[in-house]
Amino acid sequence: MAQSVEVATSGTPFQLVESDGESGSRLAWWSDEVSSPLLDRPNWVTFDLQTLLADALAHSPRIQGVSKRTSIALEKIVQQDAAFDPNVLLETRAGRTNDPVGNSLTTGGPPRLNEESFTARAGITQAGRRGTELDLSQELGLLDSNSLFFQPNNQGNARLNLSLTQPLLGRGGQVYNERLLMQARIDSRTSWQAMRGEVEQQLADVVSAYWMLYELRCHLVQAKGLFEQARAIESILTARRHFDCGEIELAKARGRVAKRSDRVLQLMADIQKQQVRLARAVGAEELVAGGAQLEMIPRAVTDFPTLEIDLAQAVIQGFENRAEVRAAALAMESAALSIQVTRTELMPELVAVMNGYLAGLNGDSAAFRSFGDQFSTGGPGFSAGLRYELPYARRAARSRHREANHRYRQRSEELREAIQLTHAEIAIALVNLNTAIAQQETKRNVLITATQEETILTARWEMMAGDGGNVGTVLESLLDSQQRRADAESDWSSTKSQYLTTLVELQRAMGTLLRYEQIDVVQQTCDNVIEFVHNSNAPFADAPPQPSLDTEPPVINASLGMSIGDMIDEQESQR
Repeated sequence: MAQSVEVATSGTPFQLVESDGESGSRLAWWSDEVSSPLLDRPNWVTFDLQTLLADALAHSPRIQGVSKRTSIALEKIVQQDAAFDPNVLLETRAGRTNDPVGNSLTTGGPPRLNEESFTARAGITQAGRRGTELDLSQELGLLDSNSLFFQPNNQGNARLNLSLTQPLLGRGGQVYNERLLMQARIDSRTSWQAMRGEVEQQLADVVSAYWMLYELRCHLVQAKGLFEQARAIESILTARRHFDCGEIELAKARGRVAKRSDRVLQLMADIQKQQVRLARAVGAEELVAGGAQLEMIPRAVTDFPTLEIDLAQAVIQGFENRAEVRAAALAMESAALSIQVTRTELMPELVAVMNGYLAGLNGDSAAFRSFGDQFSTGGPGFSAGLRYELPYARRAARSRHREANHRYRQRSEELREAIQLTHAEIAIALVNLNTAIAQQETKRNVLITATQEETILTARWEMMAGDGGNVGTVLESLLDSQQRRADAESDWSSTKSQYLTTLVELQRAMGTLLRYEQIDVVQQTCDNVIEFVHNSNAPFADAPPQPSLDTEPPVINASLGMSIGDMIDEQESQR
């Protein structure tokens, strides 16, 4: 009897159904041997899927690249927000003038004007979030001239200046003046969603490559078993060659041995190529550098529970979590911001400009005395005014506003397309998943029937021995039944791995693959570095279990605390 177990996740449309796998384990005779070395390699390493995903998150060039791209986008926020930080200015300047005089009123007699000056200026400037520009500076200076009209000599001057500029119409709003900061925030969120989508796709590729490798190893074990059966029949026929076995029966057996041997060689080549694909998807140097010296052994489950999934709930989760949908919504938000900005630029520009200052002047190079006099002697100077600007016909501003509206409509269509694509991908993935679930039972029944047929034909061939002319026909039927049984085994094992692959593809289509694999994406606030952290308390914790398989030779236990490189090093140290 199948028993239903509810999965405790918020809003998840899943229901886990565990089936009794006792009869399945008897049919899947190859399960234990799959987790043992099958290739003639000097080194081997065995690992589970969680370890492989952890290594992919840590070493995959694609994942590392997109995470750095997101970090770059996050740094843009800091850069745009820093535009509103105050700036401190310290400036000194010294100079000497030596110019010929063409007017006696310039110097009062000397033919050349000689002046020596030194100026020190300190100030602070601040750009406000509503367009305000503030400039406060204090200047101290020394000036001496050979002009007879220059009074007093050896001047020491001081000047305190305050300048304020404030837009009065639309451009004085916070939205307009923070537009670059807001755009940087939207871009960073868009980059974050793009990163999440690409990471999920990369992890889905790793999972698919993992299960494909497992599937090929199952096929290899099955093909070797089929090959050994053909060799056993060939040995029997060879031993009875001069007794009751004809040449035609021996030729048939040898033909099947050659064909099945070729199948074994082809599967071994396919496994080697799949190891290369898996190593490239993970990106760990230990796997890439292993090459022809390393055999990769996936630790896989022998029984796969099924999931009952509601399409409507899955689509809702897809709309809420799918990276492409969120990115399209953020693109609409960016277009809406452009509409606000261009609408503001349609308004005339009216700016209030105010300036005030205090000044002091003394002889004998008494600059510091002048600094005090600017507050106590005389009074402040002041000026204020308005600046109005409006381009004729405002053609450029109107065009930018129309462009922003067109872009908003374009982004809305892209969002609608992303929603439709998400719905279609979830529906297709769900069809594939339900098909894989249904085929597990049908493929299992096909295997049971093929096994029964092979058992009957084997007994018939053993009883007939060399009696009569039907031996060749019975032998042909027996060899064909063995092939059908092997094909049924291959189809059944393929259906199991395809089920897990389609389950991951469904999670990717819904945008919940990281949660399903219990992976959190963390941003370091100090330097905006992106990290991927395994969280055992994350939702979707009721994933199919990964039982421990004790095989010979002993395997190296794989966990998230040990990378594949660590496992290889530990294996070599044990040797």
